[in-house]
Amino acid sequence: MAWIELDSDVYAKEFANPHACYLRTDFNLLNSEKVDAVRFFAFVSDAQDSGYRIGFVVGEKGDEWDSPYSAPFGGFACAKGVATDEIDEAIMALPAFVSASRKKLHVTLPPAFYNQNFLTKSVSSMIRAGFALRYVDINHSMNLMDPKPYEKRLWNMAKRNLKQAMACSYDLRDEKTPEGMAACYEVIRKNREYRGYPLKMSLEALKKTSTIVPVHFYSLNLDGKPVAASIVYRVAPKIIQIIYWGDAPGFEEYRPMNLLAFKMYELFHALGMEYVDIGISTEYGKPNVGLCAFKESVGCVADLKYSFDFDGTR
Repeated sequence: MAWIELDSDVYAKEFANPHACYLRTDFNLLNSEKVDAVRFFAFVSDAQDSGYRIGFVVGEKGDEWDSPYSAPFGGFACAKGVATDEIDEAIMALPAFVSASRKKLHVTLPPAFYNQNFLTKSVSSMIRAGFALRYVDINHSMNLMDPKPYEKRLWNMAKRNLKQAMACSYDLRDEKTPEGMAACYEVIRKNREYRGYPLKMSLEALKKTSTIVPVHFYSLNLDGKPVAASIVYRVAPKIIQIIYWGDAPGFEEYRPMNLLAFKMYELFHALGMEYVDIGISTEYGKPNVGLCAFKESVGCVADLKYSFDFDGTR
């Protein structure tokens, strides 16, 4: 039993439908200029008779292997129906492979709702295999399968804010023109600048990503002017991820974010999605209490998102 390196074309064929787009070959090659190399690995078991069961991709920089290197999370791709003993066997063999390669491996897994059984077992295996727990982020999402009506999920303050917003003449637009996309991005840029948060992706980078992942730009308009926006990826067949969202400075009193959260829920629930991933509310595991409170007030629930290290250079 051993981990082996695969050609990117072979990996793409063997792991064509992972549980999120960030684990696909084309996504990992999209920003390959950010690293020295993109490397693809799969586990071969002695009991294996056909195909590969578990794989992972890393961005290599010097003696570091990062999964992800340019995404919200990375981790392992798996075949459908992979068994508990197969997960354990593969992950237990990984430290020796990393050590033999003289690398430092950093892995951030998705929150469990992306693949509950596989990811829960992966965390168990990684802890028992000797991986160091680097930090655990709090990740918020909307569970669109929960039968509880949206308004019943809201805090009382959020109910009042939503009622106030719904009294305004807002309209939500799915922007498809270059001008509309740029207007959405500008709302996000101003929001990030105002709040002192970094904006890591350029508009050009988002458009580049849209060549391989469905990306939508939504604007919430008041009297024809965009006052809030969201940029979302369809990261899995039934999961939407909000990459950026925010309101334009100066419009907070009209509560556009409360309405935008409701519109995102309403839109993706109607489309048959299962989750809207809102992203982490922490920085290296430390909670942003205001961000946690806002997300939970508009109907989100918290999950854990694990980051692990293994130093194979020692």
